[in-house]
Amino acid sequence: MCYPESEHKALLPLCEDSQFEWSEATPEHLKYWAPSWAIALQLHKHEYQFRDNSFKFLFGPGYRANTVELVSWPPFSSPRGYRASIAVIISTQSDIDPKKINLHFQMKRWVVKGGEKSEVRLQKNTTRCYVRRLSSWLSDYDLLEPNAFTTLAANYHFENGEYTPQWKNQPVIKILERLSVDIPDIKSLLANPTDFIETNQMDILIPARSYQKAGWGTGVPFSDERNLLEQILDFLPSEATLTAPWVKILIVKELKKSISQRFQKTPKISKPSSGKLPEINEELQQFLVEQANNINKILVCCRTPEVGEAIERIAKHYFGDSLTLEFQSSQSLADPISEEKSKKRNELFPKTKHIKEFGKHNQPEFPAPIIVEILPPDHQSYSKGQDPYPHIKSILPQYNLIPQCILSSENVKRSDEFEEVESEDKLEENIDNRALSAIIDAILPFNQDYPLSIFEGELCKDNTVYAGFYVIRRNKKTANQSFSEPVLVSIYENQVRVLLPARDLQFRSMPDAICELARNRTSRSDSNNQVINNVLSRLSDRYSSAEDIYLFAHAQNARSYWTWLQDSKFDREKPPSRKIHIIRIRDETNYEAPEGYRLTTKEETFEEESASFGQGIFIPQDCNIEKVEFTQTVFSVAQKPDTNKLPKQMSRFQNNPSRNKPWKDQQTRAHNILATPSPENLKLHHAITHHLRTCHWWTDAQSKYPLPLSLAEKLKEWCFNDGESENTD
Repeated sequence: MCYPESEHKALLPLCEDSQFEWSEATPEHLKYWAPSWAIALQLHKHEYQFRDNSFKFLFGPGYRANTVELVSWPPFSSPRGYRASIAVIISTQSDIDPKKINLHFQMKRWVVKGGEKSEVRLQKNTTRCYVRRLSSWLSDYDLLEPNAFTTLAANYHFENGEYTPQWKNQPVIKILERLSVDIPDIKSLLANPTDFIETNQMDILIPARSYQKAGWGTGVPFSDERNLLEQILDFLPSEATLTAPWVKILIVKELKKSISQRFQKTPKISKPSSGKLPEINEELQQFLVEQANNINKILVCCRTPEVGEAIERIAKHYFGDSLTLEFQSSQSLADPISEEKSKKRNELFPKTKHIKEFGKHNQPEFPAPIIVEILPPDHQSYSKGQDPYPHIKSILPQYNLIPQCILSSENVKRSDEFEEVESEDKLEENIDNRALSAIIDAILPFNQDYPLSIFEGELCKDNTVYAGFYVIRRNKKTANQSFSEPVLVSIYENQVRVLLPARDLQFRSMPDAICELARNRTSRSDSNNQVINNVLSRLSDRYSSAEDIYLFAHAQNARSYWTWLQDSKFDREKPPSRKIHIIRIRDETNYEAPEGYRLTTKEETFEEESASFGQGIFIPQDCNIEKVEFTQTVFSVAQKPDTNKLPKQMSRFQNNPSRNKPWKDQQTRAHNILATPSPENLKLHHAITHHLRTCHWWTDAQSKYPLPLSLAEKLKEWCFNDGESENTD
């Protein structure tokens, strides 16, 4: 945005004048704006209607550089006092020419109180609070109406032995002070959040966390999206056109037969519900026994008898006598992590000696699983210390113990304000369900013979390698030094192997790779390009007898490391390998995967307010799937999740929102086939990529990525402190 120089005079003392290039312009001069900003500027001027609710959009910057955000105001309220807004994130899509603008709908749930008490807490790391000011941000700039918001970051600061909340971005606070904007003390906000919502002066809203059942769910039902989209279309400039709905690729005849002949059917593991254990037939129990056959025993460290009894009961019910549990009491593992100053650096560091001593005392000869009971992340015990979870996850693998954690029942049940609103949420807090998840997560790293391809006797019917490439990143807050660790997971004839290409060219088992990653940081100094070349050549050499090799890479994660994946660096004439199918997966991170599959089809209209629950592979209507277009975006839409039970025609904003059910969107992934030695089989490559999202036996059909890429991403979860989110390109 460009503003007249006069409006910045109050800010000049805070910065060097040479940092800025001043120009005569106003927000109305759209030629200075990105297209997404121009669309947002147009949309925020109008009023919208949802059933009995009227609102306008507040206008503000998006979290990502390519986005702008609109948030509905006033917030919607339920009979129980919950607050929520609809957000529309407008992004530009760079991989399609001509460039397109995408609309992404979200539900913003606001924390208004924490249970019976009015006070609330910030998120674990950084909380982005939304601030709306009713009068002008600038005293000499008159706004006709409140039409904007901004965000301020808040976190906890360790001071005098205690964690105290603070506004994180102090330079921004100083700028606001220069503009005569008085931001309230954050302690006052957390003590009484209802005093700062729908006020006559300033609104400050705290987004709810996922576990806080804030009365609205996390997604926006399709009927509501369409209702809003129809109104938006009326307000867009005539030059803005709506992209035609994408069409589905049918997997039929020989293509469908090819998929069924390659892959086993993934078994469905029924979960406990309402205190009842499901029936386990002999076939499913035999399958579960086979997945656990690489484990001698699972070490279980419990704080409470209730959790120990649940784990023992669930293990017996699902696995029979095939799973040996060794119980050991060690409450100290779940104690809050305090900090002390380093004598050498005069810096704070976490005191994790007790976790290391436990690892040394219980270190097995070979990698082994361990389940640790920990307290919920917002337990009062952690008010004066850190949650031990990330330290348990990153330290114990150094001693050949690969941990999975289960939440204690202490304080799991929340007070009335955040009580569960639907059966799915109750299921998540069911102790039997938590025990089953912990056991399956403990087994998964040791699942070296993955049930993927079909065997006839000793012969595998699928002579294909499926591999996933992922870059694990950590910054200085979660490691002694920041680093990038590339990993490759391959599955061939159902055997899972891991390559750590920045270390050596040795393929390891999953448990060995986890422990190796936890013990040492990368020491090699090869360039990124050399590491990628090593990956591709090692894949080709090791699996020289394979008929095909598929390599899946996550675009937002890997492209800064593997630059050829970037649109600007991609050269279709010079693929890095002539033998390997290279498929780039792009998800909704940074809003890079559009939501076009939700648009109407010939059978569905806005008037009917129905919504497509379509799953499968989708392409633009003017796309020829038989023609090789390497930068062509293809949608992979997951199966409808079990929680998506809301009737198609039902709106979240009907007269009785307390009856609304939680809503979770289908997970959209966009993928491009960037290189293939067999372009004549392009449709088959797309079908395999999509099908591998359904092959995760440890979870439901709403899987994020193709199987080998999911396993590669899980290495980050299994062996590194994940207290901070990683950066993406």
